[in-house]
Amino acid sequence: MIRKKIELCEERDFGQKFNAVFTFVQTNFKPFIKVMALTVGPLALVGGFFFGLFYSKLFGGLFSNLFGDTSLVSAGGIGTGDMSWIAEMLVSYLFLGLASLWMIIAVYAFMAEYDNGNENITIEAVWKRGKSKIWPSIGFGFLVVLAMIFFVVMIFVFPGNNVFGIVMKSLFVYTAIFYIMITLSLVVPNMVIEDAGLFESIGRSFKLIWGKWWSTFGLLMVMSLIANTATMIFAIPFYIAWIVTLLTQTTVGETLTVISSCIMFLGSFLMMTLPALAVGFQYFNLVERKDGTGLLKKIDQLGKQDNING
Repeated sequence: MIRKKIELCEERDFGQKFNAVFTFVQTNFKPFIKVMALTVGPLALVGGFFFGLFYSKLFGGLFSNLFGDTSLVSAGGIGTGDMSWIAEMLVSYLFLGLASLWMIIAVYAFMAEYDNGNENITIEAVWKRGKSKIWPSIGFGFLVVLAMIFFVVMIFVFPGNNVFGIVMKSLFVYTAIFYIMITLSLVVPNMVIEDAGLFESIGRSFKLIWGKWWSTFGLLMVMSLIANTATMIFAIPFYIAWIVTLLTQTTVGETLTVISSCIMFLGSFLMMTLPALAVGFQYFNLVERKDGTGLLKKIDQLGKQDNING
């Protein structure tokens, strides 16, 4: 059965965008999962592997310090002078950060290829479209971190450092950060889909989301809640391994922690493609409302069809 192609650049209400995400995944399940599993998957597995090592050592060290039991130290916990956990933690965060970065870029590269009529979306096609946006996306993340630091510093710089003043300033700052984060959620989609520059995409994001902040927030929150709930299923083995480590105090717990950590992060990244897709559909929805791109494309296609028939 041949499925009808989904028009991405189309005006949709909340329910239509919500349904479109799952319809898109269902329609493109095999190529989409293949691209995500074979590009994001290895990064997530490496990050999960080192996170499991780091976590098991950290937990073993804490357990021995709290209860005076050195068995976990000999079984892989953090012992005196053992600093390998720092390297494992850094490597874990590096690969998990790269997995998160590429997952977001790959989702929008896939949507862009689909919107352009590519019926055979491959890893090569997604990589070709998305690779040039890796460094701009890293730069964007760096700017976001700097902005967050700036806002937090403002809490202490502005006058009114009594309890009430700090609470009010904190409330204002975190509200501002939250507002900007939702507004800037359209930056990466714009960079990848429109092949635009970083600062151009930042300006475009503010223009597109004007008057549609709450709908963007609502869609992202609902889809994130669904994704996080589903992710908890993949986290169950990790917590079972945590209990086994607590009860057995052997290297068996460490092995189970590493394996379950890989499963948890792989499942987590696959589930978090859902909020990314939701933002993508919101992006196309706002582009259509502002620019009428989809309508113009249909008119152009009708014109070409008339010329052929004529």
